[in-house]
Amino acid sequence: MSFSQKLSRVPNWVKGYTGFFAATWLAFFLMRFVFLFVYRAAITAEVKTYLLQSFYIGAKFDARLAAFLALPLGLYLFIKSIFPKIPAVFNKIMASLYTVILTGAGLVYAGDFGHYSYLGLRVNASLFKYLENAFISFEMVWQTYPVVWASLGFILLMFLAYKYAMFFIKLGQPASNDGWKKKTSWFLILFVLTFGVCYGQINQYPLRWSNAYFSSNNFISNLTLNPVLNIYDTYRFAKEDSYNIEAVKKYYPIMAEYLGVDNPDINTLNFKREVKGKDLGRQFNIVVIFMESFAWNKSSFSNTGKFDTTPNAKALAEQSILFTQFYTPTSATARAVFAALSSIPDVSSFKTSSRNPLIVNQNLIANELEGYDKFFFIGGSASWGNIRGILSHNLDGLQLYEEEDYESKRVDVWGISDWDLFIEADKVLAKQERPFFAVIQTAGYHRPYTIPPHDEGFKLEKDISYEDLVNHSFGSIEEFNSLRFSDYALGEFFRRARKSPYYKDTVFVIFGDHGLDAPKSENMPRGYVEYNLINHHVPLIIHAPALSKGRVVNKTASQVDIMPTVAGLIGAPYETVALGRDVLDPKYKEKEGALVFGWSKYPPTISFVSGEYLYHDQTTQKGLYKFGAKDYNKDLAEENPELYKKMEDLSAGIYETSRYMLYNNPKKEKK
Repeated sequence: MSFSQKLSRVPNWVKGYTGFFAATWLAFFLMRFVFLFVYRAAITAEVKTYLLQSFYIGAKFDARLAAFLALPLGLYLFIKSIFPKIPAVFNKIMASLYTVILTGAGLVYAGDFGHYSYLGLRVNASLFKYLENAFISFEMVWQTYPVVWASLGFILLMFLAYKYAMFFIKLGQPASNDGWKKKTSWFLILFVLTFGVCYGQINQYPLRWSNAYFSSNNFISNLTLNPVLNIYDTYRFAKEDSYNIEAVKKYYPIMAEYLGVDNPDINTLNFKREVKGKDLGRQFNIVVIFMESFAWNKSSFSNTGKFDTTPNAKALAEQSILFTQFYTPTSATARAVFAALSSIPDVSSFKTSSRNPLIVNQNLIANELEGYDKFFFIGGSASWGNIRGILSHNLDGLQLYEEEDYESKRVDVWGISDWDLFIEADKVLAKQERPFFAVIQTAGYHRPYTIPPHDEGFKLEKDISYEDLVNHSFGSIEEFNSLRFSDYALGEFFRRARKSPYYKDTVFVIFGDHGLDAPKSENMPRGYVEYNLINHHVPLIIHAPALSKGRVVNKTASQVDIMPTVAGLIGAPYETVALGRDVLDPKYKEKEGALVFGWSKYPPTISFVSGEYLYHDQTTQKGLYKFGAKDYNKDLAEENPELYKKMEDLSAGIYETSRYMLYNNPKKEKK
């Protein structure tokens, strides 16, 4: 049977649908070559190395958009194959609908070129802001662009769009009355294929905008994006104003003093601090370890005398700098990754900042470490929480290890076990000959609390009453053992690391990404539980064999302070306009504190912890409390108005400034 004979057996509605999809996909894909040609001045040797990958990922974005646009046509043609006597006028209605859709897509592409030429960014949801001042925007367009010729082009585009749509509608008209079995079979086949195209990749997670940011090169990232999909992706985060500039200015004097800004200027909102660093005679490696849900109230630090859940972390702390009053700004892992690396609290209330394509471009102190190789180890996928974008785009030369890169087998939804993750990471780090910055992100202490079979000596606890577990911050014996196993894996990592040459020249930073809710928690002060600090209070251990002996720091610190503090410890120079501070620097001795942001509530709670005091703002109720006292719910605002005012201003100031910084902390371009 010849190809033409085989093709004749394919139903017309299938030809119309697939033909429209293929032609539209090709048109979108060809626009990438046009974009590359127009902005060819940006093509460098680095860009050339990423072009193939950029076009591959970009083609998948284009296919997704083409599939979305083809769906209404496919459904219409399928229905018409069942009811062939549908009046012909509906063909014209469908063609008119597609005229609007395709013309709209064409205008987005046209506007995208102007937007990129003007701002160096693909068109995004900020486009809608121009409609707020429509007359001024139109006047600017009139004075800048050939509007008359553009209008004629618009009319031509509409005409071509109508003809284009009508061609495939006519192609899809029923020519024979196929049986139900054949119709159903074709429908199911196309449904599966369309779903696959829309999903975008063979992976646990679908294709996401963050896949476009696989490179730290801005041009490559922009080339990979699809402008129409980019508007949709960014619009989800632009429904609320990104920040309140008047509020930022209101609190600027307070924040400039709190941060120690070098040259305060309220007109430019300058938050820049330049740290010159100091020569310690050698470069030190940095290993940052995110311990999943490593909450203070569940650890050996708070359960002394009852449960020794984290003996390895506790033993390590005795040889390290232990921060006892360390708080995470939020209680979510993706937010923790963002805050710890960018030094800005993730105070977005809609979704995590790592999911927001408008703020993917961030300056990270880790990227200023000259001569360092950079690694990120995660047991599962970096598409989780969309952290891939913030990592790959902002850490130059990042070597990202995910579950498919390891020899170890996947044990559950979170990928390989913590035990295997630590062993895999140590194998890589032990081979390094240059200084390195590495992040290890664990996930084992998380439902479903999988503990793989082990012969290395770990034993499950079984004979603990439910009452004892609940009273000491645990919800089940499975959770209890999962934390123990996570700590056991941490201990194994350090047993191996101590045998490697890199150990003595490394600063290890171990902390919880966030705490966990545990309503009873009789092992903690009641106010600590009621004000939800239980979700934010975690241990911070800085283990630096060559730089610091064991000591305890009771000063209040935040997750955003990690990178400035570590950079200060190893003498690394850096510039920052973010919120994090070196809390070991004497100049911040009297400025301790940490923002606590309750994003899961609406309106969110905004609190500030400093020492034994908590300023708590729950919109309808504000107050100053001693959260560790027996009368923890007594408002001390009237007794101590100066402290109340100071903490109220810092709470609001940090919150408003953080919102601003999320959009104004651009990555420094390498000279």
